Amino acid sequence: MTLVTAVRLHPGLAVLATVTAVVSVLLLIQGTGDKSVVVKPRATVPAQTSPPKVPLASPTVGGIARVIDGDTIDIGGTRIRLDGIDAPESKQTCQLGGESYACGQRATEELITFMGARPVECTETGKDRNRRTIAKCRVNSIDVGTWMVEHGWAVAFRKYSLEYVGAEDRARAAKLGMWAGTFALPEEYRKARSKESKNGQQ
Repeated sequence: MTLVTAVRLHPGLAVLATVTAVVSVLLLIQGTGDKSVVVKPRATVPAQTSPPKVPLASPTVGGIARVIDGDTIDIGGTRIRLDGIDAPESKQTCQLGGESYACGQRATEELITFMGARPVECTETGKDRNRRTIAKCRVNSIDVGTWMVEHGWAVAFRKYSLEYVGAEDRARAAKLGMWAGTFALPEEYRKARSKESKNGQQ
């Protein structure tokens, strides 16, 4: 009868044997190039971001202008209302030395003389209720609105802009243009005419 004696291994030796076996298997796998396992790094997907907003450039209109009145011009069929100023209406009159004169017509003539045949460049700032283009216009380096207000043939249209208040103050102090006498603000003149028109229709 054959006797088999059980041999108990020390726990530390058992762990060492297991580690050795695992390392051998890994080395064997690495040695076979055609069966090697390559773990590719996962591609990083860039976060979705909104493209930067680029401000739209304001449309520009340029060319020789035809003057409609003291604050309105036409360039190539585009009717343009000068931004920030208000000139007397074409039929509006003002007072100077106790007499009336056609200040609306005079403002138109002054703008015609100032522009002459020089090209005008206008940058659109909006549309008015009549869908006319509202714009700031320049002749060479001179702002047309500033010139009209500084010479007293238009006023700062405070209802929409305070940009030309300083120019108006200078014209008033020097008694230039309409400031040499007395006049109704163009906006007040329009309101009075509108009221008269409504009363006449009743």
